[in-house]
Amino acid sequence: MRAPSTAAYHTAIADCRLQIAICNLQSAICNLPMILPATLLAAGAGLILLVARDIRRLRRIPHLSAPAIPAEPPLISILIPARNEERGIGSCVRAALAQSYPRIEVIVVDDGSTDGTAAALAAIVDPRLRALSGRPLPPGWVGKCNACQQLGEGAAGEWLLFLDADTVAAPDLAAALLATASLRSLDLLTIFPFLVLGTFWERVILPPFLALITALFPFEQMERPDVRPDQVLANGQCIFVRRTAYAGVGGHAAVRDEVLEDVRLAQAIRAAGGRVGIAEGMAHLQVRMYTSGREVAEGLMKNAAAGYRSGGGRSGWAMSGLILEAFGPPWLLGAGLAGLALGDAGAAWAGLAGGGLSLLASLSLRAALYRRLYRQPAAYGLLWPLGLLSYLLIAGLGMWRVRSGRGVIWKGRTYSG
Repeated sequence: MRAPSTAAYHTAIADCRLQIAICNLQSAICNLPMILPATLLAAGAGLILLVARDIRRLRRIPHLSAPAIPAEPPLISILIPARNEERGIGSCVRAALAQSYPRIEVIVVDDGSTDGTAAALAAIVDPRLRALSGRPLPPGWVGKCNACQQLGEGAAGEWLLFLDADTVAAPDLAAALLATASLRSLDLLTIFPFLVLGTFWERVILPPFLALITALFPFEQMERPDVRPDQVLANGQCIFVRRTAYAGVGGHAAVRDEVLEDVRLAQAIRAAGGRVGIAEGMAHLQVRMYTSGREVAEGLMKNAAAGYRSGGGRSGWAMSGLILEAFGPPWLLGAGLAGLALGDAGAAWAGLAGGGLSLLASLSLRAALYRRLYRQPAAYGLLWPLGLLSYLLIAGLGMWRVRSGRGVIWKGRTYSG
């Protein structure tokens, strides 16, 4: 009998492999009614765990200590950079001067304002206040860094308190910051103030933006001795820093070309061996970042472009979690409804249960955030996906403008990221 040819042998082997593949596919199809419900339930459980993680992280943010004034209080310099801030500079400076802490000086740099900022400052008379004209912007410097460097060089305090011009401090802010920094042996302390949300787009977009920040940085680990510099941050609205630590890194000159100068300053101080801490300070400081949808878009465009350039991978990972939380539950509900329409009871039950429970968890968290953190109606939680999509659009536009060489414009200055 003649042996089969090599070609016939390989053909037979291929036929066998094809039959095995068909059998495996048939088996998978047979098992699909069991696999799909389990997958949908697992996805729902995963989304609930993401929400639980967010709740845990928020609860771990420490609070400011009770205000206390030492027997020999050190001088605190309250430093306020201002550019086109006629709307709020008066309230900001008066609140700074009204501190209960006994030894303060207040210095304001008018950074080339073209509105009524200078007139508003001239109307405030107090021997503890100095209003300085901003010096010309050197090449390679960002405007705010230049103003803050001028403030730091003119300050005499042992502690420096940088405040944004759109903030309003409670009378015990300086005392609470000093007590907290001393108790926790910090070189830099930053806080998250109460965010005033006035217009529709402020309420819709800013909470998801702040959720991204809390997802990016491990607040509960910032004071650990082994924390890396890239794991710490500061919020430029309120930075309380020991003068020696600030001067040790060269002040804002160390971050002269950074749009996210607050984060980079904290990281520079941490890299030099300093201790950086954070606290929730909503009872001690409030801020109105923007007053219209246009301002929200312009301000976040600038920050998003700079943030993506410096940490795009981590930003993308954090944003993916927020997207899953916002759009995962509706997708699961859609899968459940599809199963119901197709007569697949297992998929329908699993999709509706997983989607419904994860949606309830997500909406409950968002409603609580709006109600407790922002003092807004809980119903705004329903618009969280809209806010997230809007921020993604703003961030994408900002990155495109930077990459295309157009830059983004904020307060009359163009930033290239």
